[in-house]
Amino acid sequence: MLRITPTSRRKTAKGYISTFAMTLAMAGAAVAMTGGLSAPVLAQDYSEEFVNLYQPVADVVNAADGDIASVAAQFPAVIAAAQTPDDQFAIGNLILIAGNKATNPAWQRQGLELQVASGKVPPENLGQFNWFIGNIAFQMEDYAEARAALQAAADNGWTQDDPTGLIAETYFAQDNAPAAVDYITRQADARAASGGEVPQQWLLRGLQGAYDMDMLDEATDLAVMLVTHHNSQQNWINGLQVINAVGEFDDDARLDLLRLLRLTDAMTVRREYIRYIEAADPRIMSNEVSAVLAEGLAAGELEADEPYYLEVKGIVDGRTESDREDAPDMVAEARAEADGNGAMDAGDVLYSIDDFAGAEEMYALAIEKGGVDAETALTRLGITQVRQGKTAEAQATFAQISGARVPIAKMWSVYAATQG
Repeated sequence: MLRITPTSRRKTAKGYISTFAMTLAMAGAAVAMTGGLSAPVLAQDYSEEFVNLYQPVADVVNAADGDIASVAAQFPAVIAAAQTPDDQFAIGNLILIAGNKATNPAWQRQGLELQVASGKVPPENLGQFNWFIGNIAFQMEDYAEARAALQAAADNGWTQDDPTGLIAETYFAQDNAPAAVDYITRQADARAASGGEVPQQWLLRGLQGAYDMDMLDEATDLAVMLVTHHNSQQNWINGLQVINAVGEFDDDARLDLLRLLRLTDAMTVRREYIRYIEAADPRIMSNEVSAVLAEGLAAGELEADEPYYLEVKGIVDGRTESDREDAPDMVAEARAEADGNGAMDAGDVLYSIDDFAGAEEMYALAIEKGGVDAETALTRLGITQVRQGKTAEAQATFAQISGARVPIAKMWSVYAATQG
C-alpha cells in the first residue's frame, strides 16, 4: 500500500536553516549593511533618534567577539525608534545578522520580516526572503504564518525548493488533510491548465492524504492525474490500490476495478487475488477465475497445496470447458428474452473466455432491453471496448456512468486514454 510520510519534507524545511547565512549572503540584499551608518547616509535616509539607538547595538553585533546576548534586550527599542523604511530595513538586517551568529531562528525570522515590511528588499529578492521566512516559521510550528510567507514566495516567482509542496505540508502538520488534499489538487489542476509539469511528489503526497482520510473522490481525481502525468506501473499500483482500499464497492463493482488492477499488473498482494476470485465467482466466470488462480500461483500469493486454492481449482476445472461449450446457447437465449438479464449473463461468460467482441454485443443488448443494472452494464460494455482497442468508444461509454461506479469508470477511462 502507498505510504508517503512528511518526514523528508520536514527535514528539508529545517535543513535550510543550517546554511541560512551562506545562502542569504548569496542573495546580497540583506547583508549590504553590516557596519555603521555614515553621516551622509544619515542625512538622506535615516532618522537621528534611530541611529543613536542603533549604532551601539550594531557595534556589538558586528564585532567578531561581540556579546550579542548583552544587547538583545535593546532590539525592541531600536525597532520602535525606526521611522523610515531604511531604518526598518537596517534594524531588520542587524537582527538577522545577530540571528545568524547566534543560530537563533526567531531572530532570523524577525530580521527578515522587518526587511520585507520595509519595502526596501529588491523585487528580485522578495521570493527568496519570503521562502526563508516560511521555512523558519514552519520550523517554529507557526504553520499559518508559514503558509502566508511561502505563498508570498511563490507569488514573487520563487520556484526553487517547491514552496507549493511545503505549503501543503503546513496543512498536514495541523492534521488538516482535507485542506492539504484540496490545496494540492487545485495547484495541480492550475499547473496542468497552464501547460506546466505537475510534480509527481505533489500527487503522491495528496494521494496519501486522501487514503489516510478515506477520501474516495479526491483519491480518484489524484490517481487520474498521477497516471496521466506520470504513467508508470508503480503509479497504477499507487492509484488503483488506494481506490480499492478506500472505496466501498459491491462485489460486481469491485470485480471491474480488480480487472483493471490485473490489466495494469497492479495486483501485488494475496487479498487482491482472493477478492477477485470471490467477486468473479468460479461457478460463473470459471475461465477468468482459472487465469487469476494461475497468476496468483505464479506470483507466490497462492500455494498449490493450500485448501483454498485446491477448492477453487476443483470448481473451475469442472466448468471451464462446459462454459465455453454453453456460451452459444446462452447468446441465443439472451436474444430471445424480453429483458436484458440473460444478455448480462452471456456477456459475463463471453468476457470470461476472452470473447470481448461477443461480450460487447451482449452488454449492449442488455442495456437496450433493460431490466438490468445500467451502470454495471455500461461499465462492462466500456471494458470490452477497451480490450478490443476501441479506446474512443470506451471513453464515451465510461462518461455515461454515474453513482458509485464513477471512480472505477474514471480509472478505466484514463487507462483507455493511455492506450489510444
